[in-house]
Amino acid sequence: MLINFLKDFFLIKEEQLALHDKDTFRKSALRILLVAALSFASCITLLSGIETWHNEGPLLVILNISFILLTLYLLKASKHYSSKLSATFLISLLTYSLLTTPFIKDDQTLIYGLMFLYSIPILARLFFGAKASLLAMAFNFLTYAYIVTEFGTKLPFIGENLLVFNSHIHFHTAVFIFINIAIPLAVSRIFYTLEANANEMEKLNQKIFRNNELYEEIFEHTGTATLLCNRNGQILKANQKATSLLGFEDNNQLEETFINRWLSPIGKSSEKYFWQSNASNCQLRSDESIHFELHRSNLTTHGYYVMHLQNVTHLKAMRKVLHRTQEKNSRLAKYDALTQLPNHANFCQLVNEKITKGQEHKTGAMFIIRISQFKLLNKQFGQQRANQVIVSFARKLQENLSDKTITGRLRGVKFACFIPIGHTYLIQRNLSALVQSVLPTQLKLNGEAINLEYHVGISYTPADGKSAQELIEHCEMALENATSADRLAYYNHTRESNLIEEYQLGTLLSEAIKRNDIHLWLQPQVSANGTIVSFEALARWQLENGKHISPMVFIRIAENLGLLPKLAENLLRELVSLLASWHQEHIKTPVAINLAGQELMDDTFFALLMSLSADYAWLSEMLELEITETSSVMTNQLIHKRLRTLSQYGFSIAIDDFGTGQASLGQLIDIPANILKIDRRFVAPLPSDQRHLDIVKSTIEMAKSLNMKVVAEGIETKEQAALLGSLGCNTLQGYYFGKPTPMQEWTNNDNEKAKQLRMVF
Repeated sequence: MLINFLKDFFLIKEEQLALHDKDTFRKSALRILLVAALSFASCITLLSGIETWHNEGPLLVILNISFILLTLYLLKASKHYSSKLSATFLISLLTYSLLTTPFIKDDQTLIYGLMFLYSIPILARLFFGAKASLLAMAFNFLTYAYIVTEFGTKLPFIGENLLVFNSHIHFHTAVFIFINIAIPLAVSRIFYTLEANANEMEKLNQKIFRNNELYEEIFEHTGTATLLCNRNGQILKANQKATSLLGFEDNNQLEETFINRWLSPIGKSSEKYFWQSNASNCQLRSDESIHFELHRSNLTTHGYYVMHLQNVTHLKAMRKVLHRTQEKNSRLAKYDALTQLPNHANFCQLVNEKITKGQEHKTGAMFIIRISQFKLLNKQFGQQRANQVIVSFARKLQENLSDKTITGRLRGVKFACFIPIGHTYLIQRNLSALVQSVLPTQLKLNGEAINLEYHVGISYTPADGKSAQELIEHCEMALENATSADRLAYYNHTRESNLIEEYQLGTLLSEAIKRNDIHLWLQPQVSANGTIVSFEALARWQLENGKHISPMVFIRIAENLGLLPKLAENLLRELVSLLASWHQEHIKTPVAINLAGQELMDDTFFALLMSLSADYAWLSEMLELEITETSSVMTNQLIHKRLRTLSQYGFSIAIDDFGTGQASLGQLIDIPANILKIDRRFVAPLPSDQRHLDIVKSTIEMAKSLNMKVVAEGIETKEQAALLGSLGCNTLQGYYFGKPTPMQEWTNNDNEKAKQLRMVF
């Protein structure tokens, strides 16, 4: 206990010696000197105190006791070291030495006492540095001078012969030089080196401390649970996340232990050094339900491993749930939820596998079935009962088909079947009979009989396609051609080619309309005596290769693609430009333009027509509107309303192709037309066909009774022209009088041709 107390008091324990701190060192040295001074003063006072009291008087005793008390105070104050404390000790030591000098009677003892002052430079260097030591050296020159002058016969440098010195002076001078000068300087040099090294070490320690703090910070906050291990798997360090992850509160419980004490590999229990793998799956030995992923980083410089731990217990659980869910939903991914038949993707896969094998049959037939009236069933019975119809149909279809047939539900009310067939069923009549035989015509739902109708599209393999996707695509094309009269339709390659060609024409047509490459040609309309009274403007389209596309083709394509309004707008602007030029030349012959009905439904086109009629007051007299009576939109009430508006603005309205539509007589009531055009199909058989002649006569009489002018189209012979003129037809049109020609022929050379034909009034 005493030894430990003394070590602690003098600051010489291992942990205190390892501090390498100047203040600690000086504090320790100060306490050693204070204890030594205290021991010396106490011994002197105790051993010679009474004798000194009688011989020297009480003053020296008081001086000793004061020094002892001061030393005790300094020992107590040394708990907190400061340079003032050291200075106080040195000053008190010097003062005590000087004050006790007069009381020493023995010269020799006095000399030794004064020589003690030679140690002051060393003490000054110990506590205050080199400058303080030099000052103490300089002060000791006074001590040296006092000793040699007080007790010697003369100073060493005063004499005639330097060899005749007092031996005591020689010795004292040597002691003075050695103790006061040489040793302090040598100690000062050692201290300087030690202090320089200590300063450098302090800087290095600070740098190491900062780096260590930084590394500790990085290691602790890597974002993952991290272990530092040696090659044997011994844990050298663990951050807090790793400690918590492994179920400990203090990382001291982990450090210096081995990793395989806490973790064991999954499925590789015999692998001793599993942590040396780049990645391994482990489980906690104390709780095997907790799983980890262990990732290794190799620090080759030091030969250590950095291990990153990740708790994947919840991921394992999620994977199990996901796996079960995937197994549960795998059927939903491949089969239709309602009918349990293969869905589109699975059906294609099964068919492709069947086609690829092709062991039993080299040919096969694909057919798509569409339940025709399902919307009506859905509306009549509701969605739930309609779905029951679909389920019943699917079940019945599978019962009627052989096991070799692959059946699937594509979408909605479309079902697909693939049947490997023999050569007998390559004949369409036989295959049609087979398909019709497997389709249930009636289903019973809750005791109620439901009749079913279908449309079916059929294609063959390999003739029509070598994959399920191709066959389905071709069946869809065939299905579009199925009608109520012929519900089974076969894929036709020629029809597909026509569709492709029509699609390509549609693309070219769209570009042609944008570039305004479709122009108007004019065909004259004449009176019974052959005089030109008006023109019909006909659209003509010529491709870059010089080929002309029939108006019947490109007008139908434009109507299907919704391009008619833009095309009609371009043609109307071109025609109005011509009429404006003729108006300036006083050419008063009207021109008729054809409208299919879709244009009048378009707000932009109708607004343009009304705007032009406002800009050109004469336009309604010069522009006739021919409405194609066969157009499906001609029964729309908006068309009738807008035609009445145009009629009120003075436009002449003609019904074109009369007699070929679905409601010809009804249109005469709804449309405010004042011109009726007899279609060429009624004119072509004249004059030999009496039936057509009677129809034409009736049409002309009806038009006359309605105060409508009559125009006959398609006149190609003199007999036809004479007959129609005699029947009272107002205007005649056809190749007999003139073919359609480019508009430029009538406008070139300042409208010369138009003026020659006496159209100028």
